[in-house]
Amino acid sequence: MKTFYNPHHALHQGQFEMYRGALVPCHEVPARADHVLAELQRRKLGTVHAPQPFDAVALAGVHSSRYLQFLETAWDQWVALDPANAAHDALPSVWPTRGFRTDLEPDNFAARMGLYSFDAGTPLTAGTWLAARAGAQCALSAAHTWPLAGASPLP
Repeated sequence: MKTFYNPHHALHQGQFEMYRGALVPCHEVPARADHVLAELQRRKLGTVHAPQPFDAVALAGVHSSRYLQFLETAWDQWVALDPANAAHDALPSVWPTRGFRTDLEPDNFAARMGLYSFDAGTPLTAGTWLAARAGAQCALSAAHTWPLAGASPLP
C-alpha cells in the first residue's frame, strides 16, 4: 500500500469550532493524522511518500480559481480587517444564498468566508492554505500513481 502524507497538515490547527451553538476545541487535530501515520508504519502497511508538487493549473482542474484565490489570501484578508484577528481563527458567521449568479462574489469578507465554507466546523487559520495545498497535492499524487502494478483500472 502506498500512503501519501501531508507534511504541512499541522499548519492547519484550529483552536475552536462551532458545535451545537458553542465554541468547542476542534475535533480534527493534527495528532489524529500523526496517530494514523504511526500505526501504518508500526504495522508495516507499505511505504509513506511525500506528495509531488503540482502547479496551480492542476488545482484549478478540481476547484474554481476564485475559491483557490480566496483560500490563498483569506488569512491576510482576515488579519487586515483587524490586526488583533491574528490571534483568532476565522469562522464563518453568514452563508450567502447561492443563486443563479455564480459569476458574482461578495465584496464583504464575512460573506466570502461563508460562501466558501460548508459550516462553522472548520476554522481558517494562518496555515490553512499551505496545509490545504499540500493535502491536495497528496490527493493528486495518489491519483497519478493509478493504476498500481497488477491492479485493475477503475471502471
